[in-house]
Amino acid sequence: MEKQHIESLLIKSFTGKSEIEEQQIIRQWLNESDENKKEFAAYQKLWEDSRSLMLSDSIDPENALVKTKRRIPEFGKELRLVSFLRQAAAVLALSAALSVTMNYFMDRKPAETGELVYQEVKAAFGTQTKLTLADGTAVWLNSGSTLKFPLSFDQADSRQVTLMGEGYFEVTKNPEKPFIVNTSRLDVKVLGTSFNINAYEDERHIEVALITGKVEIFKQLKDGQAPLMTLRDSEVADYDSDNNKMVYKTEADINRYTAWKDGKIVFFDDPVEKLVSRLENWYNVDIEIADQRLESYHFTATFSQESLDQVLKYLTISTPFQYQFIHPPKTGDQTESRTKVILF
Repeated sequence: MEKQHIESLLIKSFTGKSEIEEQQIIRQWLNESDENKKEFAAYQKLWEDSRSLMLSDSIDPENALVKTKRRIPEFGKELRLVSFLRQAAAVLALSAALSVTMNYFMDRKPAETGELVYQEVKAAFGTQTKLTLADGTAVWLNSGSTLKFPLSFDQADSRQVTLMGEGYFEVTKNPEKPFIVNTSRLDVKVLGTSFNINAYEDERHIEVALITGKVEIFKQLKDGQAPLMTLRDSEVADYDSDNNKMVYKTEADINRYTAWKDGKIVFFDDPVEKLVSRLENWYNVDIEIADQRLESYHFTATFSQESLDQVLKYLTISTPFQYQFIHPPKTGDQTESRTKVILF
């Protein structure tokens, strides 16, 4: 019996929604081995702990799940239960150490513009890349992101780079030459600070999270730049490009915006739209939401070093959805198609 199928039946059983035939399948599965009985008990305990989390304002995640996670082999990584899932149950936050992957692909064919020679660095999917620019500025690139930058800023009036995707910057201060990050829809100007920009091309939202310092956000126009907003410590700007709307907020836990550079995927009361977008960029897949009811769910979780199948499997423990992988057919040419995942 497929593991995913039995997990789905167990969840329906715990919620009291299983049919008589499904209950018979579960009983048959339990009678197959003592290992299945132990796994059932572990899942049941996990479900009860998830329900209790929704009824409590103060939960010690480690104490709540330290025994449960040891009973299930697939839960061998450090596990902690976080917050709650709106309209459903709690989501598992799976934390594990993952060192930043330093491998990256470099375009070594420089394109010259005036006296500036540019280089382009791309982070491979599922990895994070760190590099240091000529002025000492440190940059981390998230999965599938690209940074184009001059090999030297000596001949330029400003330090301009172009980002496609997500990047975290620790900018070396130089009042004579402001540091400007260009994206397809917004520009961010700084003198010396640390901040995060999430500007993937396939996402309608651009997020700028300021860790320390001060940044100015501009929008490119035909006749120049239009200033939009100035951010200070622990402030986040969210630009909706479809509606041309900018909002900002002060974030108590600003570091969650940069957890990705340590190999973690973090969701904090995020809608399924953002969940899907992050997973697509991280695992280089296409995800289709086949049921509009999923659009009402919000997710809070932290994942580290899990495969996409593991991430989705953990989420289905407490969320009423299933998923299916559709792998692309193999072709004789060198082109590669992305795997498709359907959520229903």
